[in-house]
Amino acid sequence: MPDVHGRTRLTTRASGGSPLAGGAAATVLERIVADALEPAYARDSNAARGAGRRGGGRRGGGWARRLLLPLTLLLAGLLVAVSVRQAVDDAPSRERLRARLSAEYEARSTHRDGLASSVAVLRSATEGLVNRRRTADGLWAVANAEIDALAAPAGLAPARGLGARVTLVDPSAGPPADAGNPRPTAQGPDGRLADHDLADMVNALWATGAEAIAVNGVRLTALSAVRAAGDTILVGLSPVAAPYVVDVVGDPDTIVPGVTAAAVTLRLRTRMGAPPNAVTVARLDDVTVPPAPSPSLRYARGSGS
Repeated sequence: MPDVHGRTRLTTRASGGSPLAGGAAATVLERIVADALEPAYARDSNAARGAGRRGGGRRGGGWARRLLLPLTLLLAGLLVAVSVRQAVDDAPSRERLRARLSAEYEARSTHRDGLASSVAVLRSATEGLVNRRRTADGLWAVANAEIDALAAPAGLAPARGLGARVTLVDPSAGPPADAGNPRPTAQGPDGRLADHDLADMVNALWATGAEAIAVNGVRLTALSAVRAAGDTILVGLSPVAAPYVVDVVGDPDTIVPGVTAAAVTLRLRTRMGAPPNAVTVARLDDVTVPPAPSPSLRYARGSGS
């Protein structure tokens, strides 16, 4: 066949040093080789080469993954090494910081314990002061109760209750008392009551159990005195004039008979020129004696004060 003979001639010429150019011969040979393959075989060959290229791509991706793993491990190792180095470098600083913090903690703990001890001492002292304050308040309450109880007998508060009233009356007329001798040794038949007569009656009332006494509304206390100033009789610092009304708080069952039988009462009733009502004693179911003026108390002081 011509195709077969022609292919033979071309091959012979090429192998025997045909004058054909190298590029033309190569093209002809490639065409012969391509035409020599069956179409089905060519398709299979192309499919195999395509699969090979795809497999080569997958093998290339596997290499990339195998290369990435060592790089990752290398970087992780570098980070660990840097961290360890940093930790080694920072160890002395941490130790110094730990020592300083430990010392500061110990100092603060000691200070706290000292403050706790001080608080305990102060709490104990406070409790002692509170107890002393309570004791003082109790004593103050007792003292106030005693003051309230003694205020009326001492004349610092009004006194009220059962009692008696004693009235002393001067004669209708009589000579004035001697200014130089307010307590004359002798009185005429019309002589007036002297300060000592009033004082004797007050003493007789105290002796019969009187709790509070007032002369013409002037309260008598332990600091009061009955004395004369010229023609005037003074109770404390207050002048009083006849008739002398003496109000008494006390047991009338004791005071009335006691005063009636007192020597001063008998003397005043039986003296020369005494009126019939020179001394009258009456029982009172309710009598009020006013308080005395507030006294001016004086306190003794040491020579060095």
